[in-house]
Amino acid sequence: MLRYLISKTDALRQNGIVEAIKGVLDDPALSILDVGCGHGLLAERLMADNPLWQIQGVDVVVQPECPIPVTPYDGEQLPFPDKSFDAVFCVDMLHHTDDPRCLLREACRVAKKWVIVKDHIADSRWDHGVLTFLDWTGNVGTGVPMPYNFLSSQQWKSLYDEVGLIEVEKRHPIRYWPGIIGHALDRQFHFTSKLKVS
Repeated sequence: MLRYLISKTDALRQNGIVEAIKGVLDDPALSILDVGCGHGLLAERLMADNPLWQIQGVDVVVQPECPIPVTPYDGEQLPFPDKSFDAVFCVDMLHHTDDPRCLLREACRVAKKWVIVKDHIADSRWDHGVLTFLDWTGNVGTGVPMPYNFLSSQQWKSLYDEVGLIEVEKRHPIRYWPGIIGHALDRQFHFTSKLKVS
């Protein structure tokens, strides 16, 4: 039963993320770096809908049988020259880093046009507590680092300003679960931002 719920949750989450990314990024042909790509399933789905998108991944742990090419990295410095990709995805991974600023700065360095951030907003202690619980539930036992580095709306804005990103479009909130379950679990937590490299 638990395995079914986790699988169902991940499918709903991925559906929501796919729709949010497609909603903010409508360029027909792009080279994309997916930072923290995991199993590459999100990239695979996005390329199925956008056949001219070429996505490759980078991760601290390369998963076997990943459907996209993946380069290992140290979690801090992206192993690519400046302006290597049209866009860089940072999907649900910045809150797993000790220093989101460092990694977002690296994303800016290797992106020519766009950085797409999908993450969470914690505007209160309650929000942070709920997100911490949900993060632990979804990642316990996986080996994924969990510093619970959830930022407030103002902290996200300050972070973008610091690294030189301009937010041109935002989808917020993103809902995964329908009805009252979505209201309880999703609330105002999830967002996707399209950021222009200045």
